[in-house]
Amino acid sequence: MKNRLRTLRTERNWSQANLAERLDVSRQTVNALETGKSDPSLPLAFKIAELFNCPVEKIFILEQRSMFARRFPQEKSFEGLSEKAIEVLRLAQNESKRLRHNFVGTEQILLGLLSERTSFSAQLLQSMGVDLWKAQVEVQKIIGYGSTLLDRQRPLTPRAKQVLKLASEAVKRLSHDEIDTEHILLGLIREKDGVSTAVLKNLGINLQDLEQQVLEQLQQPLREEPSVLMRTSRFNWAVSSESSEPERPADFTSGEISVRLSTRLLSWIEPRQLGRVVHQTGFALPNGDVLVTRLAFISRERLKRIPRTYPELVPDLVVEIKSAFDRVSLLQDKIQLFLEQGAKIGLLIDPDEQTVTCDRQGSERIILKNGETLTLTELLPEWELPVSELWSPVFD
Repeated sequence: MKNRLRTLRTERNWSQANLAERLDVSRQTVNALETGKSDPSLPLAFKIAELFNCPVEKIFILEQRSMFARRFPQEKSFEGLSEKAIEVLRLAQNESKRLRHNFVGTEQILLGLLSERTSFSAQLLQSMGVDLWKAQVEVQKIIGYGSTLLDRQRPLTPRAKQVLKLASEAVKRLSHDEIDTEHILLGLIREKDGVSTAVLKNLGINLQDLEQQVLEQLQQPLREEPSVLMRTSRFNWAVSSESSEPERPADFTSGEISVRLSTRLLSWIEPRQLGRVVHQTGFALPNGDVLVTRLAFISRERLKRIPRTYPELVPDLVVEIKSAFDRVSLLQDKIQLFLEQGAKIGLLIDPDEQTVTCDRQGSERIILKNGETLTLTELLPEWELPVSELWSPVFD
């Protein structure tokens, strides 16, 4: 299979040995992948995509006979997955890893569906009271923790394969182009002996009602994409009075970084009366959305009166801080939404890589690392912060 693995590796100045160590494979395996002599397994492909923070289909060129091919071959197979379906299986791998199991079963696929919140399937389950946290608790009650500590590849169980087979059969019966998340959910419902159905029943779901709603969605002639507001709210970016799912709290590391940055900004801004710094606040944007950002700065000139609810403006500076539960690509998309609506600067702080990504309107993206200094000259002249001072201190 042709791929961009060598290009992505060299862009990071990694040797084949460096990449092999990160993937927990041999250097010979990396060489075979780069030269196209060997195709990655699905779990390894997902691991590579996660490492480079890049979709699978942008790393591996989709060929007719590859595992990621978008068209169905004549023989029965599990090919023809949509991008969202591939992401669901990648997230299922993560759930298996989290519980230290050496397999991906129907229960991990269900958790993957709920983790990929952009789909109709995830939103339908959430509307029926099944959110990711509740499902994770039920799965843990049933299967508990495993003993696999190594970051190894995790194959699909026979029942999980049956789910994809049932999904594939539904695709062909409905004359659709590819397996999407709705087909996978339908497969989970119809594989009645899987752990996933036990989880749904334990959470009070009537499987017949759920199946009927999924079928109604699949049988619609046009399956339109959700609106912008729905696309944002499913990631907890937007505020909705109808949403009953609480936002996931920040983890300890990102919470501490938030406090450290807020303190440095406030100590400079308030004595000079330059504007306001707010935390986890919703902003009513010109396009009608109310989006929430981790930290924001609004200049004094633009905020004459302190609103009691959501300010009807776009902040000058938006800051997102990656937590252990976040995907970088989603946070970048969120920052781009703010920039498109008029924000001047967007910062993405990644404690895992210890970097600060700076996006400015009309300028190229800049990534700052330890040893470099963050400045916001167009908003806060003379203010600066060494990147290394964002991270948690090490006490003696």
